Amino acid sequence: EDGGGGGGGNNFTAAANSSIEYMYGAGCLPHDANSTECSFPNIEECITNFPLPAGCDRSWCARPWCYVDPDNCALMNRPTGDKMQHGSKHHRHYYSYATCGYMDDFTYTERLLSLRGRTIKMALNSNTGGWKGAYHPDGNFAPDGSDDGTVEKWQGPVVNFIRKAAVEGNFTLEVTRPPEWLEAQSKRFFGPSSFDYCVYAAALGYVDLCVASYSVTAKRASVTPFFETAEDAIYLVVPSDASDEGLTPEAFLESFLTVFRPFTWQSWLMIFAFVLPVLGLLMFFHERGAPGSAYQLTHPVMVQRRSKYDEEPQTTFEVRAIPTWKHVVNSLYMGLAAFFQESYDQSVVTLGGKINLLAISAFVLLVLNVYTANLAAILTDDIASGSIDSVEAAIREGYTFCSERKVAETVMELHSVPPDSVLPDPVDLGGDGKPGFNCPNCAARTRVFEHMRK
Repeated sequence: EDGGGGGGGNNFTAAANSSIEYMYGAGCLPHDANSTECSFPNIEECITNFPLPAGCDRSWCARPWCYVDPDNCALMNRPTGDKMQHGSKHHRHYYSYATCGYMDDFTYTERLLSLRGRTIKMALNSNTGGWKGAYHPDGNFAPDGSDDGTVEKWQGPVVNFIRKAAVEGNFTLEVTRPPEWLEAQSKRFFGPSSFDYCVYAAALGYVDLCVASYSVTAKRASVTPFFETAEDAIYLVVPSDASDEGLTPEAFLESFLTVFRPFTWQSWLMIFAFVLPVLGLLMFFHERGAPGSAYQLTHPVMVQRRSKYDEEPQTTFEVRAIPTWKHVVNSLYMGLAAFFQESYDQSVVTLGGKINLLAISAFVLLVLNVYTANLAAILTDDIASGSIDSVEAAIREGYTFCSERKVAETVMELHSVPPDSVLPDPVDLGGDGKPGFNCPNCAARTRVFEHMRK
């Protein structure tokens, strides 16, 4: 008959139900509501204690369920042998909360009750940064505490979490280590990592629990389950902008040289050593000696002379020739000044000089426009490429990656980072020459930061 829950489970027939005492389990009803276990004999403890004992979680007492035929029920069901804690005495039947539209999920209670009174063999790996996992000054699998047992040396958020869990779950932690003879087998299967060594031992049952901050790789996850206490983010660390550290000589020099970046040094040499001097000399060539021009052949000079017979000096005016080198220097100067002032500030009277003036003005206009456009493009590109905020951006900029082996493998797989872009573990320092640091006798993540400082 239908269980009344609208589900896909089928109850026993009426004939089958008649063999069950008091019709226990027939139809969607809270059959456990009046059981001894649901009578709350320790109600005071459940009201006054915090945190609540695991036995106080009895939400299942009010949930309807019914017996079903497992061969004809596609919904979640369990044999009654698993239901002993709910007061059932019938081991040959199957029950289903799902048929009645309720959850059969008491994970929190069942987990705590399953650990109560047990001794958990725990092995601890030491992370380089204990702030994110576990840390011990003596390294992996070190015994917890001092010789007299008064000081707990293992520290870190994961260690603190498992200690609090032991107190709340009322179970004992036994700090141990994987068998030493098993390490050789672990190296054949995984590699030289001590973290892999602990995972291998946990997968085989030599330890119950490995505690640390692990990179959950596909191979590790394939041999044993992981309980993730927090997200282990991957951080992209890039060199900081020099402007964040104040004005340094290097930063000042780089900023100063930015004004010359729109043109190559060959272009600057052509402009200042050839084009501008030639245009200035051409102006001198066309204007030399023309009436009213700036390049006269002579000019009047006031001369004062005093003879031994004169009480006051005699002033006369003489016409003297102007040295050619002075006009040459002046023409070169005016050519450079025209470039920086964007105008030619001398009178021009000859036809050749006026044509040359047009040439100077056109050249200055074109050069300054191209200079401004190139400088704007350079500064825009610097702003766009100066901020590396993703792995993809670092790949585009051709950055070299420095990482611990497990993180390097993850980044290479997810972001298609070429292996030659990841620094290899130096063979001369005990590494294997492959991308990412994985040296067995050193702190791999410490080596990452050491290489980044170089």
